[in-house]
Parts: sequence; structure tokens; C-alpha cells
Amino acid sequence: MGPNQAPLFPIRIFKISFYHSVFFYLFFLLFNTSFTIMGVDVGDFLKQYLGAFFGVYLSTTVKVFSVSLFLHTTLFTLVHLIFSFLNKQKISWYVLVGSVLGIEFLALSESMIRFPQIYGEFFFFRYPSFAPLLYFLTDHIPPILPSMVLILALGILFGLLFRQTYLYKTKESFFAILHVLVLGFLHIHGLYFFGLVYFAFILWQGKRYQNVHIKTYGLGFVFLLFLYLIPSIWTSISSFRYSKQLGKPPIYILSADSLRYDKIGYQINGSSITPNIDLFKRDAFQFHDHHTTIPRTFPSWTDTLTGKYAMDHKVRDMFPSPEEKQRIGSSSFPTIQQFLNKIGYENYAIGSFAADIFPRANFGFDSVFAPNFNARIMTVQRTAETQIMVLPFLVGSWFSGGMYLEELDGLSTWGDGKRLINRFRSLVKEKKDSPYTITYFSSVIHFPYTPSYPYYKRYTNSDYYGKYKYLKFVDPTDANLPNQEEISQIRSLFDSAVYAFDQEFGEMIGYLKDQGIYEDAIIILTADHGEALYEDIHGQGHGEHLRGESVTHVPFMIKFPNSSKFQEARESEREFFGITSSVDLVPTFLDYFKIPYPSEYPGKSLLGVLKEKDWKEDRFVYAETGIWFSDVGNHFFQKQRIPYPNILSLHQVVPEEDYQIMITDPIYRETIAFSKHRSIQNSNYKLIYIPTREGVKFELYDRKKDPLNQTNLYPNHPMAAKMKDVLYKTVVKWESASVAGEYLIPSSLSDINENL
Repeated sequence: MGPNQAPLFPIRIFKISFYHSVFFYLFFLLFNTSFTIMGVDVGDFLKQYLGAFFGVYLSTTVKVFSVSLFLHTTLFTLVHLIFSFLNKQKISWYVLVGSVLGIEFLALSESMIRFPQIYGEFFFFRYPSFAPLLYFLTDHIPPILPSMVLILALGILFGLLFRQTYLYKTKESFFAILHVLVLGFLHIHGLYFFGLVYFAFILWQGKRYQNVHIKTYGLGFVFLLFLYLIPSIWTSISSFRYSKQLGKPPIYILSADSLRYDKIGYQINGSSITPNIDLFKRDAFQFHDHHTTIPRTFPSWTDTLTGKYAMDHKVRDMFPSPEEKQRIGSSSFPTIQQFLNKIGYENYAIGSFAADIFPRANFGFDSVFAPNFNARIMTVQRTAETQIMVLPFLVGSWFSGGMYLEELDGLSTWGDGKRLINRFRSLVKEKKDSPYTITYFSSVIHFPYTPSYPYYKRYTNSDYYGKYKYLKFVDPTDANLPNQEEISQIRSLFDSAVYAFDQEFGEMIGYLKDQGIYEDAIIILTADHGEALYEDIHGQGHGEHLRGESVTHVPFMIKFPNSSKFQEARESEREFFGITSSVDLVPTFLDYFKIPYPSEYPGKSLLGVLKEKDWKEDRFVYAETGIWFSDVGNHFFQKQRIPYPNILSLHQVVPEEDYQIMITDPIYRETIAFSKHRSIQNSNYKLIYIPTREGVKFELYDRKKDPLNQTNLYPNHPMAAKMKDVLYKTVVKWESASVAGEYLIPSSLSDINENL
């Protein structure tokens, strides 16, 4: 040991930590790397991507390894600190490694019990022989048990630390206290880079800590405590900048991906799966026949927030080109947030993985607390997911972790609403009842249906031990129908996810009430689209077809401020049964705040029908399908479509757009638009337009008598000709489409000349 080597942190500890990190990083990279995402083979895509952007992959590897190295070094120094205080200086390397592995196994166990979906691919696709371990943990061990053992270990550390300081009051013990506090602060905030710099400093300083005055350690201790309190202090100070303004209530758009209308108040064993939403309904206006315009997240939210159809603003799929994206928020397609910003509102978005659409375009939010989505982020996620021993620390299973890699916010399998609720509370605490909006978008109901503990057990069959025990893997190329036991399990997972969102919703509403904001707020509950769950031949998912009620029929409720004239309506006067559309939200807001319409909108303000039961006229609403991800399969909609290549062939990674995944070829974009199924429906009937190579097919269904859309009434029903005429006029008007025979020919984006 050198003359300046600190006895608490000898260099051998850092060497052991480094070797440990390298070994396990390479081990899991070699044996836990998969070329599938939820069962879909993306090997060709990854080979193309890694060849073209190898530098990005290399930086990703360095990033993930750096996090792993910081975490392992933290654990090794803490374990060695405990042995040092027990007067056991010469601990063999295998005892240290065994202790760290024990801690990691406890953290992994807690994480697998709380979020088994995150480990689904490992246990069901890569190493299914290990699945019984996951079953045992989730069936018999509550997550509090491994957590308590970890807390006990930390308790021993702190107990020994304070005992050492109290008895001896040496500079060494004061330095150890600061060391633990620094590591805790770096861990909570995910500052792994600064952590590695800090460890380098520890190695460099050796015994120099003995030259520091004890009072300086006291100042350092106070300074660190201040750093811990800064977020809370800053929020409290910042809140003084905001105040209530008459006529400008806070606005909360609370939504969940894939939330079906018929799940609101749905009963299982005599109890509703949405008890908190049921209570909210008593204070809100409920629109019972509300429909999304397109059952895919990106275009659906764009329709909702601009008030214009996807066929008009051209964002018609999840992978819009730069030319299409720049139309959002332009002078031709302003958003609700931009309108409200002009009258003094600040706008915020909070969401989990499906909310990755919000950072990708100019929706008018001042801040977006949601993950992004691009090829670089996907690479970070796939690399981090291989490191199964480190993953628990990255998703918060180790005492407030979860901020190391912001890319993991976009994991589709991480259905934990607590992190979103914390962000919601922090914003509300700061902004209070000033003019601001929060668009909250939960993804827990989106496939693969991933509610965390204990919600994934809520309605599922505890005796089921198949690949859908914790989540529903999605493979768009697989048209095989699960058996009845599997379908029951999948539906139960979905219902459990709905219940989990309802709990999130209840926490938000409860917090608004506790803060005295609820009474004077505008609160909206809705969804971007619904979900098919193997009804008839409809399959599972959304955006593929327009049959049935499940994919477009979503909840829509509005609660106005108690001071508003609208809220004076009795509970019996707050139910509207006429058909409404997601494009109605913008006209409703413009009407409420008396903002002049900048252009014509396809939707209608709903203020005029409050206290009514239905429209006075026969209203029609429009919808269209999303992009088909796969070009194979035996689904009915695959047999009724204009074929084009699958998504892995269509898209491009665009480095100039932060490596976003886009469909940039104008020919493909026009083919996708031309191939879409379209529908027009009123309160009683739905007409579906289906272009095929053999000609255009039409399906007409009675929505009330035939909600599953099994009996085609076209062309003999009296409504057939009228609805076909309405559909064609709607598309020609809003898309500037032309008609060739019975085919609707979409306008090309390159042909549209307007000042954006």
C-alpha cells in the first residue's frame, strides 16, 4: 500500500470493482443479447443500423458500462466500509464479490417481483427454463421482504458509521460520512459521470483527507444536506411566482393509452375496475359515444390537439417524415397549447413510453416530461436490458434510483405509474392554481399491458403459468389465435392495467383536492384510442381495422370549474349520448375561452350541447386506420388491403433528425395513405371503405344491433348510399382528395402549397 493510499478505500477495491464490472458486462452482453423485440426479429434492422451508426452504438456501450461501473464501485466501497468498521481490513476478494452479488440478487429479486414484465423476454424467450424462479418469487415473496433486507444492510452501515464517529470522532469517520452522503446524492439523481470523477478523486487524494479540518467536514455535511433539499426548496420558492387568474383555471387532460369506453364501470366479481373514475363521473359531463379519429397514438394526439384530421395535417402514422412533422404547430395547424399560451397559459406534458410522441414534434408544450424515441435510444434500451444484474438499479429498485438512463423511461415493459405521479405532484405543487395545463398520458394499458406490483395480480389467474402470465407479447406477424385460457389471461391483464390507471387517476384527483385546486379546475378524462381483445375475429391491438366498437370508442368526460355556469347542471343533465369526435376538443376550448377560430374545423364545440342528450341533427364522424406494421399474416384485414412492405423495410433512421425513425420515401407515404381503411359513422350505423387490388369494398353495420360488426348490410340498406356520399364528401373536402372510380386518391404532400 502506497504512503498516500487511503486505508478505507484501497486501490484493490477499485480494481476488484473494475474487473467485476467488465466480466459481468461482457458476460451478459454475450449471453443475454437478443435480436428480437417481444418476439419480433429485428436482426436485419440491427445489422444495418450498427453498420451505418457504429459510433452511436459504441458511445451507447460506453454509457451503459459507465453506469454499471459506478454502481458496482459504489457497492464495493460500501461493503468494504462495513468490513472496515468491523475491524476486518484484509477481506478476500471472493468475500467482497459474494457480498456485492448478494446485494444485487436481493435488488434483482425485489425488481422482478415488482416489475416482472421488464424481465419477460429473459424468462420467456431467451431462458425459459429459468421461468419457475420468476413464478416462485412473484407467487410467494412480497417485494417488501428483499427491500427490508436491503434496508437492514444500509441500517447496519449507517449504524456502524455513526457509532464510529460518535466513539472516535476521527477525520476518517467524518470522511466516511461524507462519502456515503455523496454516493447517495449521486445515486438519487443518476449522476454516474460525476460519480466516476468522484471515485477518481478518491484514488488521487489518498490519505490527504487527514489534512482537512473537522470543521470543514462539518461545512461539507451541511452543504450536502442542502443539496438533498434543493429540489423541494426550489419548488417552494418557485411557487411564489405563480398566482390564480380570474377566468383562467388550471387545465388537466388526464388520459391513458388504449383505454376503452366499455371498461369504465366494468364489473368483475361485483366491483367496478374503475372506482375512482366512477366517482369523478358524478362531477363531470360524460359523452357516451365518443370516438377517436385514428387508432394510433401519434396521429390521434395530433388530431386531438390540432382539431384537424390526419388526412389534412398529414401526420398519419407513428413515423412521420420531417416535412409532415413540421406542419404540427404551424400557422395552419396550431395546437390547443399554442392557443392557450397566447392568453397566458404554460403547458406541460407528462407521460411514459407511448408519450414519446410529444418531444418529437412542436405541440406547443413549454416542458415535456416524457421519453423520446429514436434509434439511439432504442440502442441504449436494448444494451441496458442485457445487464440483468444492473437493471434493478436503473428502474428504481435500489432506494430512489431510476434516473441513470433517461432512455429507460421509454421501456414499454416498465408500467410503473409512481414516477409519473411524482412528476405530476411536483408540477401542481409549484404551479398551484395559476394558468397552466398538464397533459398526462399513462401507457400502462397499452400493450404489452404492464401494471406493476400488486396490480398485475388484481384480476389475473394465479394458477396460470404461461407466457402471458405478466404481459402480452406482441407479434404483428402472428395470426394464430390464443386458446381460451390465454385469451382470458390477456383480458385479465388488460383489466388489471385499467385498474392500475384508475389508481393513478385517483391519486391525481385526490392530490388536486388536497391542494384546494380541484373545485376550480378544468379536468378532462379521455384516451387516444381503444383496444381489440379477441372479440369475434378482431384480433388484439389497435389501428389495424375499424370493425367493432373497441378500437375507436373511448371515454370522454369534462369537469368545469364550480364557478362556471356549466357546472351548475344537475348530475342527471350531464350525460350526452350523441356521437362525438376527438377533433371536438379544440373547438370546445376555443369556444370556452372565446378565442376566434383561425380557420374552419371539422369538429364541433360541445358547449352548445351541455345539458342536452343528443344532437338536433344527424351527425357523422370520421375515422381511418393506422399503418400496418407487418405485410404477412392471416388476419382478415391483411386479406382486405393494398399491400406494401413491412415497417422494417419502410422506415429509415435519419441522423439529421436525432436518429429518429421515419418513413421518408414519398411513394411509400402516398401508398400508405391510399391503402387506409376509412369509416364514417353516426349514432346508429357505420360505413367502412376498404380499398383492395380487386376494387373498393364497403361494409355497413348497425352499431346498436350488431356492435361486433358481423352482418354487412351494404349495399341494400337505405343508409348505404347516404353514408357513402358523406364519407366521400368528407375526404374530398379535408384531404383535397380526388375520386377515380370508387377509389379515393389522396393529395400528395408535395402538391400542397401553403405558408407554414
